[in-house]
Amino acid sequence: MTSTEIQYEVLWGQKARVKLAEMKPYKIDPKRVFRNSKNILSVNPRKHAYDIVDYPGFEFNGYYWTYINNVIIIYDVLDLEKKVLVDACYSALTGFSLQTFFGEHDTDPL
Repeated sequence: MTSTEIQYEVLWGQKARVKLAEMKPYKIDPKRVFRNSKNILSVNPRKHAYDIVDYPGFEFNGYYWTYINNVIIIYDVLDLEKKVLVDACYSALTGFSLQTFFGEHDTDPL
């Protein structure tokens, strides 16, 4: 990081933090995801987005999303306040996430 890069404060909403903590039984390390999200999204948060959420009837349309340590992170960027607000997260290991964020179907019957 150079001294000219603007630092953003990354804040996780309560619902997103709870949802992240609930992923621990599925071999997702919540502390690692939390730390990595703060490091990654604190500089150029829009650059790290995979895309902007735009799915029929989805609650977070217009937000950015990215993929960090098997977790889809939904966030908004407030430039004036220099903050990134994480409002939701989803395990990337589910059929819902595959379909919603990647447009794929999990066809493996296990």
